[in-house]
Amino acid sequence: MDIELLDLTIKLFALALQKVVYEPLVQDGECLTQVQENCLRFIYFHQTPMVKDVAEGLQISNAAVTKLIDRLEKKGLVRREYSRTDRRQILLSLTPAGVRLLENARRQSLQRLQAIVERLAPESLAAFEQSLHDFLEATLIDNETLDQICLRCGLAHLNECPGNLICRELTGRDRVPN
Repeated sequence: MDIELLDLTIKLFALALQKVVYEPLVQDGECLTQVQENCLRFIYFHQTPMVKDVAEGLQISNAAVTKLIDRLEKKGLVRREYSRTDRRQILLSLTPAGVRLLENARRQSLQRLQAIVERLAPESLAAFEQSLHDFLEATLIDNETLDQICLRCGLAHLNECPGNLICRELTGRDRVPN
């Protein structure tokens, strides 16, 4: 095995995903940053999380989340609401524009991925899926690494997600309990 060639191949694969399948979110001709996208997705998957939940989920400081939410609020994608039971708690939700932006982007990326997958022979696709699972098992060898990489899909969590299967193998429990 030539590790330099493997390294180059993995980098090309990551760039192909980034540029061809998962294009950046664009609003009014302006690309959102990766952190802004991650924040929108976290809020989408976790229905009205608190600011501290987003900070923890994105692994950034409360101050950074506050600035991030300010920018997304100015773009009309996120709104803040105070908890009815505790005014110190600020709940976050997506505006209809934020939901549309995410759902359209997801639909388009799935269509692009489907077009690529359809060009693969069935046996190549099966081998590719198995290789991805094997790679993730070799990478996600402990809970700390899994915590750093897990997408924290909240409501969209799938029990058959490779991250969940690895978590179950490591800990005996699902990543996100049903």
